[in-house]
Amino acid sequence: MRRLVFSRLPVLLLPLTFFAVQAVAAPIHLKDFRELVRIESPQFSPDGQRIAFLTVRPDLVHDRYDATLRVMDVAAGKSHALVRGLRDLSMPRWSPDGRTLAFLAQVGEQKAQIYTVPASGGTPEDLTDAPNGVEQFAWSPDGATIAYVTPDDSPITAKDRRTHNDLFIIHDDDYQIQAPPVPSHIWLLSLKSGHARQLTRGSTSVLETAPPFGGGISAPAWSADGHWIVYTQQANANDGDSDRTSIAAVNVVTGEERLITNQRTYEYTPRFAPEGDAIAYLYPYGPGPISNMDLFVTSPRGGVPRDVSADLDRNLAANFAWLPDGRGLVAIADDHIGAKLYVQPLKGQGQALELGDLNPLAVAVSSLGALAVVADSATQPPELYLLRTQDSAPTRLTDFNSGFSTYAFPRSVEVEWRAPDGQINDGILTYPNGYAPGKRYPLVVYSHGGPEAASTGDFDAGEIGPLRDLFAADGYLVFEPNYRGSDNLGNAHMHAIYRDPGAGPDSDVISGIQMLEQKGIVDTSRIAAVGHSYGGYMTAWLISHHHFWRCAVVADGAVDWTEEYELSGAGNLAWTRDSLGGSPWDPQSAALYRTGSPITYAGDITTPTLILSGTADITVPITESFALYHALASRDVPVEFIGIPGALHSPQDPVHRELYYRAINKWVVKYLGS
Repeated sequence: MRRLVFSRLPVLLLPLTFFAVQAVAAPIHLKDFRELVRIESPQFSPDGQRIAFLTVRPDLVHDRYDATLRVMDVAAGKSHALVRGLRDLSMPRWSPDGRTLAFLAQVGEQKAQIYTVPASGGTPEDLTDAPNGVEQFAWSPDGATIAYVTPDDSPITAKDRRTHNDLFIIHDDDYQIQAPPVPSHIWLLSLKSGHARQLTRGSTSVLETAPPFGGGISAPAWSADGHWIVYTQQANANDGDSDRTSIAAVNVVTGEERLITNQRTYEYTPRFAPEGDAIAYLYPYGPGPISNMDLFVTSPRGGVPRDVSADLDRNLAANFAWLPDGRGLVAIADDHIGAKLYVQPLKGQGQALELGDLNPLAVAVSSLGALAVVADSATQPPELYLLRTQDSAPTRLTDFNSGFSTYAFPRSVEVEWRAPDGQINDGILTYPNGYAPGKRYPLVVYSHGGPEAASTGDFDAGEIGPLRDLFAADGYLVFEPNYRGSDNLGNAHMHAIYRDPGAGPDSDVISGIQMLEQKGIVDTSRIAAVGHSYGGYMTAWLISHHHFWRCAVVADGAVDWTEEYELSGAGNLAWTRDSLGGSPWDPQSAALYRTGSPITYAGDITTPTLILSGTADITVPITESFALYHALASRDVPVEFIGIPGALHSPQDPVHRELYYRAINKWVVKYLGS
């Protein structure tokens, strides 16, 4: 599909002195975000004294993002650039002796390969020459071997393509598929001999497609003794079947494979403990997959897995890490209008670490127990922070985004309310720059995607990107409701969307708007609805069932559940089936595919609407945007449909990303005024 200080006080108790101070500086503009440096993939050296990480900057001239591999001396607090200028540089990993860093990059026309560079500096050298490229990799504990993942050769040869003998069988794949899907498998590369041998094989595949609800793609993980590798095994290579996953262990010497649980769905991201053979992985708490992703622990010997985070009641993200003593793990989860970093022991209740106003985006754990955390807030751009112990306050290590301190950012607070059926909700309310108590302001309602996600107070992350700041600078209130189905308030709140994709979340959003109107701050004649992905679904649903909206924006919006089931990739077949309780052809769910789809009610829409879609989107096929567009255009409802060439489920390049947000902002300003 994803952060000034956030107050937990009621909106009416905001200090008025803040609004007088913020008028001194200028608000931020869209072009200013071109200077933003993102920080990714922190990795501690084996001795815990250095941190490797990536800085990523937009290059609008060449329309790409450029990554630089950097190494920081923790004691000195200074970093230096180690590698720059390589395309799609990613996934830095230390060798076990700490002398070398490996990473993925593309050179020339070659697909991504593993490269190495001395940690002290030097010229990168290629390590692999995999014809189909490398997708993931991991060092063995002794540093003698690298396990990497690469796709199999296509069954259609170059000769087949030349002679057009290239027909293929389609199964659970997206509507834009052009060739038969091939499985990805693990290979072992000996660094001494340079010889690579295939370890896994057959029709199953290493997971390389986004899962439907939670979890993620992960590299193979070695056991501490180097005897086993665990990975997420998908039952086949079809990108619509990323729900059909199991945790598999393979013996490095014999190639023997075993599935370590009795589950055959929704298992993800296995990681061995630093000592012993304990394996942690993510699996749904239940009921069903529309629930928290919890941490389970087992071993390659099998046995009954144990849900160690059952009492935490938060949806854990895929970038968790073991503590060095193997007695617990560190994980990130959405919580109210932010995110928290939790320490989850193998026995007992997980506890949140104190990060102040910061929201963690990524975390790494050192052999000494220190934590490297990439974090931001609504008014603080991402930087790298260090927690020397779990109880210490975060110390900022980098200052790449100091230039953003000169801008005036709007004030954002948490608001809470109950829907008519008693459902508890929360969300972010952002006040316009220069807010004056007693006045009424236009309101933009931004619905997040997922829906198993949340609107959180990030600086320029998530689907809303820079729009929160841009709308506030335009003089608007911005309301981001975390309706039922969101993952920030616990399992019951998330599961409440099961078989209720529209009406329940609708009541949450509308009652939230009414709560704001009762505060006397909203100009009720100027309210806009905006959303992306499932947020686009919510926007289409809201404007088809209510008619007070001045304008709307549906970006990559799902409006037809049958098309999601039949045409989509990236696990959305499973997502739709398991969210609605069956397929479009099951008697118990067939009616819901119609009554729960906004396209069914598109004839009732009268709101001027902007539609945006990536032409290569396989998560929400552009066909759904075509249907919504014609439903409005044929009835002379003001509508504009913008296609983003080659874009998937959101723009991947900096030029298109800026144009995307500019178009949304322009449309809303056109109808809400200033």
